[in-house]
Amino acid sequence: MEIRTLKQYNQGIGKYKLLSSNAGVGAILPTKSGGFVMPMSSSYWDFIRVVSDKLKDDPTATIDQTLADNLGVEFVDDPRFISFLRNSESLTKLRCLVGIPHIELTGWNKCNVTDHPLNQRYIERNPQGTGLKEGMFTVPAITFPRWFFSKRPSHDLMTVEDWFKMWKERGCNDGLLEYFAPPRDPKSPTTKLHKSGLPEGKNQVYNLLEQVSMVLICRNGHMSDIPWDKYFCAVKKLGKDMVHKEGFDLFGFDTDEYPCAESTNGKHQLQWHENRAHSESFGTLKCGCCGQSISLEGIMNLQPSCPGHRPWEGIRARDNAKCTHRGQPVNMKWALVTSNSVYYAENFSSLYLPSCYLDSAANLSDYEQRLLNLLTTRWYTRYSQRNPDKTRTDYINSTTIDDLIDKASDSGYDVTTEDMNRIVAAFLSADAEPSSSDSREEYRFTEFSVFQNNSKSNESSDKLEFKDIDLPASLKPYFSKIQQVETLGVSSTQINFSRVQMPQPEVVDGVTRYPSSMKIFKEPNEEVLVMPANQTFGEGLFFSLNEDLISQWIEKNTTVFQKRYPHNRHMENLYENVAAMMQKGGVEKFYLLHTLSHIIMKELEFSCGYPTASLKERLYFSERMCGVLIYTADGSEGSMGGLVWQGQPELIENIIMTALNRAIDCSSDPICWENDSDPLNYAACFSCAMVSETSCEQRNLGLDRRILVDEEFGFFKELCLR
Repeated sequence: MEIRTLKQYNQGIGKYKLLSSNAGVGAILPTKSGGFVMPMSSSYWDFIRVVSDKLKDDPTATIDQTLADNLGVEFVDDPRFISFLRNSESLTKLRCLVGIPHIELTGWNKCNVTDHPLNQRYIERNPQGTGLKEGMFTVPAITFPRWFFSKRPSHDLMTVEDWFKMWKERGCNDGLLEYFAPPRDPKSPTTKLHKSGLPEGKNQVYNLLEQVSMVLICRNGHMSDIPWDKYFCAVKKLGKDMVHKEGFDLFGFDTDEYPCAESTNGKHQLQWHENRAHSESFGTLKCGCCGQSISLEGIMNLQPSCPGHRPWEGIRARDNAKCTHRGQPVNMKWALVTSNSVYYAENFSSLYLPSCYLDSAANLSDYEQRLLNLLTTRWYTRYSQRNPDKTRTDYINSTTIDDLIDKASDSGYDVTTEDMNRIVAAFLSADAEPSSSDSREEYRFTEFSVFQNNSKSNESSDKLEFKDIDLPASLKPYFSKIQQVETLGVSSTQINFSRVQMPQPEVVDGVTRYPSSMKIFKEPNEEVLVMPANQTFGEGLFFSLNEDLISQWIEKNTTVFQKRYPHNRHMENLYENVAAMMQKGGVEKFYLLHTLSHIIMKELEFSCGYPTASLKERLYFSERMCGVLIYTADGSEGSMGGLVWQGQPELIENIIMTALNRAIDCSSDPICWENDSDPLNYAACFSCAMVSETSCEQRNLGLDRRILVDEEFGFFKELCLR
């Protein structure tokens, strides 16, 4: 469908992709009209802002379904996840997670808000109102890059602001912005006409402008348009060698240093001419007044100093401080908007655990959490300022529970002794030594322990129900347990994003520290009250491998593994994160667990009809755990009990045995079987062990089917039928 007005200028995107690897805040998305847009900061999303404003105005407001209906939103219920984000990401005042609403575009590319369930519930609560506005179901975006050129007849190159200025000056479609979107060429009318809304003679439809597809990015997450006017003048005055020199201050160059002699205002009227004779060339920049031109050959070598632009926070938003990395100035790199290096999202997901499995801190209500925040940031802070050498335990020992209850009452909180004891326990737990030096590994281990230490779920929950199966005799030596997970809920959000290269965690004094890149919100961490999130519900199968047998197997085949998996293997930055995790938990163990997960998912596709794209894995891997949860969620095939059904002893035995035997052969053998040229993969390809990118947690890295079934060192070689 052709988009002709601003109201139709919407781009459909799955709500799960908005918090994913390629479509979040600060990413560049292709549109139906052939251009590109950038989603803006979550601070500008109406369904986030309305909740945040409410909590600022009324800090005592309770996060519940009544508040959600009154505001027209949906809360994501996962207290453990919220507690983790508070501590791990320094979002100390985070109150709640708000779900991204799902809405479909109509045939006219507009939003149908009227019939949406959230709008219906909102109207029930606010019968005198007019319902929710469209902004409550959409995410604002800006046109980016901002430079456009005309393909005919003039080839003029200008920013979208200058094009719109010309649009109004020429009176195109009465100069209305509504008909300018997507950006159109005021000099190139078509024979088509708008059917309504414009007077005759003013209702022509204009051709679309062509968007420049190049940007500048830096490793700290900034992104800038190439300032083509400055680039043209700088190259003409200083030469390409100087302008392309690393660290050149392109954004500080004054175009008045090389004025146009033929122009009345001294400004060059740039034109973009594509070079059809040489496919490797991007073309030529030419001044339409004086006729001077420069070739764009070598533009990819441009590396100017970074000005710190943040266009997702506003067109002119930028950092006040100089962009540096480890004390050194950062230079930008040229990139096409479709390049993978333009955007790397850092996501985090959480398996919902009922309160009976949680420690004191993660099990507090929203009301109690607010009081814990008051205790931590105000009462204890005052005490520690007077007594800098004292601990939290010292502070609690210096007062009484009754005194704390009185303080809470003075601040407007009505709590019981039992409530305060829970809050104090949570407060003191911050001083406890963590059982792991890696906060994210600790988070996963909590989930793993729930499955590993319980033969069935402790209480009926609409978000987590599971039970052990009776392991078949053939599988008992290899698995410590297999469980049917009848109900589960998984929440996810995006934490950071970066560009150029994927940031890697660092180990400092034995503690794993994750890099803090660009945030999806605009405010300082300590002012964030609300984060966007998604929550899906489904079912799954949990597999826990016998780690005692794994240790014996690794020891027996040490020589083979040292030769097959050398530790000094060179690899690109993209793979370093996965490689570091594998080294820390055991390379052989990871290949075993990850490849087993994939062949089971593929076998479920063969034997049960589930496409692997509808399945996902959740790996539990470290020095102290080795298991995987294979699950499917709502919106996917088979989330109505079919996956759990396959967990019956006789069925799961057949699935595992068939998967292992199928892994012996691949249609790409012997090339696949003997492969050792990939950075982290060995005997693995899409014909045998790789699955959909959306199903795999580690981007299809760390796979080797030979570690399962090789006649010499395969872990499951005794189960295979030769």
